Amino acid sequence: MNTLIIDTEERNQLEGLARSTKDKKTADRIRIILALADGYRAKDVAAIFRIDEDTVAKWRNSYRKRRLFSDWLATNYRGYNGKLTRDQEHELEHYVETEMVTDASILVVYIKDHYGQMYTVNGVTKLLHRLGFVYKQTTLIPGKLNEAAQAAFMKEYEQLRDTLPDDEVVLFADGVHPSHNVHATKAWIKRGRDKQVPTNTGRARLNINGALNLETTEVVSYFSDTINAQETIHLLDAIQLEYSDKRVIHLIADNARYYKSVVIQEYLTREDCRIRFKYLPPYSPNLNFIERLWRYLHKHGIGTERRDSFREFEADVHQFFDETIHTDKDAIRQFIGTKMHLITLQG
Repeated sequence: MNTLIIDTEERNQLEGLARSTKDKKTADRIRIILALADGYRAKDVAAIFRIDEDTVAKWRNSYRKRRLFSDWLATNYRGYNGKLTRDQEHELEHYVETEMVTDASILVVYIKDHYGQMYTVNGVTKLLHRLGFVYKQTTLIPGKLNEAAQAAFMKEYEQLRDTLPDDEVVLFADGVHPSHNVHATKAWIKRGRDKQVPTNTGRARLNINGALNLETTEVVSYFSDTINAQETIHLLDAIQLEYSDKRVIHLIADNARYYKSVVIQEYLTREDCRIRFKYLPPYSPNLNFIERLWRYLHKHGIGTERRDSFREFEADVHQFFDETIHTDKDAIRQFIGTKMHLITLQG
C-alpha cells in the first residue's frame, strides 16, 4: 500500500516548516511527504524533485514508521549544534511569554536566526517544557474587563447569599439563542481519519429568556420570537408566579437594554412587584452562573447531534428545560459550580 496519510495538524506543521525553514534539503523532504499525501505516485514525485525513486520510498517509509511527527523530523532534520546559554534561554522565555507562539517550528527559525543554533521541533518542544511552558488553548477575555468592579460585585453577592432570609431568593437571568445547527467539538478519532458531522442549512434559532436558581438548579424559562423588554415582562411574571412564597426576588442580570428599559423600570415600581434587579458590572459574563447552564445546554444537550428539522430541534430544547434539567441535576450542578469566576489580567 503506497498511500501516505497524514492528519490535518501534522499537515499544517509540515507546511509551516516548509515555508519557514532556510534549509533546502529539509524543505524538499517535507514537500515530498506532502506530495505523497496528496496522492502523487513515488515515481512521479521522484521525477519532480529529480531524485531516485528509492530515496522517495525511503523517506515515505520512515515517515510511516514515525511514532510522532517530531520523531520523523528529528531524524530528517539536522539536530542542534550546541545549546543556548542561560541568558539566551531567559530571552527566549520572555519572547514566548510576550508573543503569540502557536507552533514550535516558529522557534526553530527564531533560534537559528537570533542565536545561530540548530534545533529540531522536538528539541524546541523539550526546551519549552523545561522552561515551564505547556501547549494549550488561549483564553479569551472581555476587552474592557474591570477587575475591581468584578471583585466588588462578587463580595456583595457572597454577602447577600450568606445572609439571605428564608423569604428571599437569588436568581441569575440571561437570554440565549440556540441555533438549529451542529457545533464542532473534540472527540476521539483514529489517526489520519476525520469524523464528519453534517450541518444544517439556514439560520433558524430559538430565543429563550431564563432565570436560574443556583441553589436548586431550577430554571424559569420563557420562549418567544425575540427577546425585548415586553417579552422580558412575561419572564418576570413567570418568576413571580413560580416564587409566590418569596417576599423579595433578587434577579442578577447583565446590562442588556431590555433589562434596563423604561418598560422594565415601570414594572419594577409596581406595588405587587417583588423583583429587585442587581446588575452585573459591564463585560462580566463570567459572573453570571446561568451562562454556564447555557454552555451545558450546547455541550451536552443540542450542540453535537444533527437534527433534520427545526421542529425536532425545538422539541429537544424544550425537553432539556422540561426533563433534562431535573434528571441530570447532579451533573448540571457539578458543571455549573457554586463559585464565581474572577478573571485576573496577567501583566
